[in-house]
Amino acid sequence: MRLLCLVLTLLLLQLGMSPAHADPLTLQQPVPGRALTLFDSSATRYSAGHRGVDLAASSGDAVHAAADGTVFFAGMVAGRPTISVDHGGSVRTTYTPAVAQVSKGQRVVAGQVIGVVGVDDHCRSACLHWGLTDGSDYFDPLAQLVTPGIRLLPHGSAPVPRTDLVSVLPSGGMPVAGRTSSRFGMRTHPITGVRKLHDGTDIAAPCGTPVVTPWSGRVVSASFHSAYGYRVIIEHDGLRTAYAHLQGLGVSTGAMLSAGSTLGFVGSTGLSTGCHLHWMAWKGGALIDPLSPVG
Repeated sequence: MRLLCLVLTLLLLQLGMSPAHADPLTLQQPVPGRALTLFDSSATRYSAGHRGVDLAASSGDAVHAAADGTVFFAGMVAGRPTISVDHGGSVRTTYTPAVAQVSKGQRVVAGQVIGVVGVDDHCRSACLHWGLTDGSDYFDPLAQLVTPGIRLLPHGSAPVPRTDLVSVLPSGGMPVAGRTSSRFGMRTHPITGVRKLHDGTDIAAPCGTPVVTPWSGRVVSASFHSAYGYRVIIEHDGLRTAYAHLQGLGVSTGAMLSAGSTLGFVGSTGLSTGCHLHWMAWKGGALIDPLSPVG
């Protein structure tokens, strides 16, 4: 067993990943300031949009690495001092304006000081623009925070209560009773080995366990997908959810479901390594963490 673990570790290192990066990437804030501007989830790859998070900071404040990795870039981009750190599989965090105190190729650990906040006109007041990218697309770094349940909001704002998303089930609004085995966020796919966004939350449960809709809604799709297997998509009021890898389809397109209605049973169809539910959610057409409406 020790020999097998050693071989796997060496293989991961040769692929440019540490063993820790076989799990979903978790981050810590590079500066402790409040969020001034949030990530714009509606921005597409080529459209205008805010592809990061602005955190309140003062010129000269220490900038800390959000996770273990290797310095990918340290220099000027469009006249702004910038640092980016690669965390394996081309997944990088970026920091602007940040005057580097590290060099390209240098290994860093989470929390290590990698630079200081520079002077820039990106924000009305001083800030650090923090980004997360795989080299092609951008993602919300706040969704990867180490501490679950924390939401940072722009200064002066408050979360708006969603009365339509109040839990109505004894399980607390979850679609199936089980253990959360993989959260929404960046990870290495267990089958393809590609590091990409895990676009839902996996809930491990025995095959055959009933899956219910936490909220009422209309079934907009009930079909088989090569990757998701048997999947049901439901449109709620301002929210769309999906339930994948089912054993089969328990409902049909167009059906109106009340909260708590069974829509299928846990399975392992499509690209799946075992019995579990892959739960997805969209708000305003953009993917979100399905646990965010209930947590």
